[in-house]
Amino acid sequence: MPLKNNKVKKFLFSCFLLSVSIFGQPNHKGPSFRTNLPFESETISIPRIDGEFSVYFTYRMPYKFLVFEREDHKYNAGFRVIVEISDDNSNLIVRDIKDSKVSVNNFESTNDKTLSIQDYLMFKLKSGEYKIDVQISDLNSTGELPLKPEKLNLSEKEDKKVENPLIIKAQEINCSDRKAFLLANSGGSIPFSNEVFNLVIPVRDTSVKNLTIKIENNDENIFSGVIDESYIIPIGITICENNLAVTSDSANILFRNFVLRDVNAKLTEGKVVLDVSNEENEIDKEYESQVVWFNKPFSFRDPEKAIEFLSYIESDSVVSSMLDEDESDYPKILHDFWRKFDPTPETAYNEIMFEYYSRIDYAMREFRGISKDDGAKTDRGMIYIRFGKPDKIMRASNPEGQVIEIWSYFNPEKKFSFVDKKGTGNFTLIEE
Repeated sequence: MPLKNNKVKKFLFSCFLLSVSIFGQPNHKGPSFRTNLPFESETISIPRIDGEFSVYFTYRMPYKFLVFEREDHKYNAGFRVIVEISDDNSNLIVRDIKDSKVSVNNFESTNDKTLSIQDYLMFKLKSGEYKIDVQISDLNSTGELPLKPEKLNLSEKEDKKVENPLIIKAQEINCSDRKAFLLANSGGSIPFSNEVFNLVIPVRDTSVKNLTIKIENNDENIFSGVIDESYIIPIGITICENNLAVTSDSANILFRNFVLRDVNAKLTEGKVVLDVSNEENEIDKEYESQVVWFNKPFSFRDPEKAIEFLSYIESDSVVSSMLDEDESDYPKILHDFWRKFDPTPETAYNEIMFEYYSRIDYAMREFRGISKDDGAKTDRGMIYIRFGKPDKIMRASNPEGQVIEIWSYFNPEKKFSFVDKKGTGNFTLIEE
């Protein structure tokens, strides 16, 4: 089974590369275009004490989109990144290649969308204007994909008082006996997540004592206030425990790094604008980014369908009354429905809602049987959606030679029995 799935995955990855190469090129006469790749990358530049710049090209690729091959009871995959940096006259300045590899012990991990290869390439560059060309490829499949070229302007002017903010996970880690924080590594976007993320705002003038911060999310004011928590250190990027981390680097200049905690708590998907100012020190800078729900359940992406999926836990009359409302109000209707179940109402992220639609995604995919019907509408699918993953699953045969599957839940105690009457993988509920 894993071998068959791996061949399909290899074929799909090749098709993915081809389709993006054909349809994913930027329209030079229109607005800028960003291909919807699972590959997330960000270029971070930090001034050095020698007058040059440390330029980090960081990236992340989920295991789910890699091709794994089995060898000696392990599953191995790899990913190649080629970066070429040219000056404003198209002269090649530097070129580097990095192969990032991973090995896992079970096939389930190869499709785990929460796991990713994370890595970076570091370049030392003088001030100036550059173009960055990137090519990515899977080591176990054929085909290469060039990404849209990126412009990079490195300026050592003193009027650049603030560097681009960094998004980090809140929890502190130890990395080679140095304090460090894991980089979100989300392509510069702020993850919509139940994880807590902080914003680090590096300021060149270490005498600055505070910053006035304003955050606008989808044209709504989310935060406005003064922050003074800061740390004077020369920040840099490193790899730590297979993750990218922000830590101190003596090759880079000192910054006063201001910290805005829990930056994602009230943010919802969409555009976010950060305004950083300090009148006394003539700081006035604006940054635009996006809040992205990277692991958003497929069944939640269409608001109308998401309301229809409530039929597994709500009466038809309730679902119908919701669908009778104006279609433009569906997102708000969904939000209002799930808000009463939200275990963390102080944040924008609703864990119960995420769990529910994740169960639907799982049921659709795993309980289809040979007929390939919607697995969420099968007996096993509906029980899974209502009660979640069983604590114990047992399989046996009845006197007629049919396969019986027994699901047990321990808290609260429940048991469900299913039978595959026709041997098609479609199990029918026979006992509650």
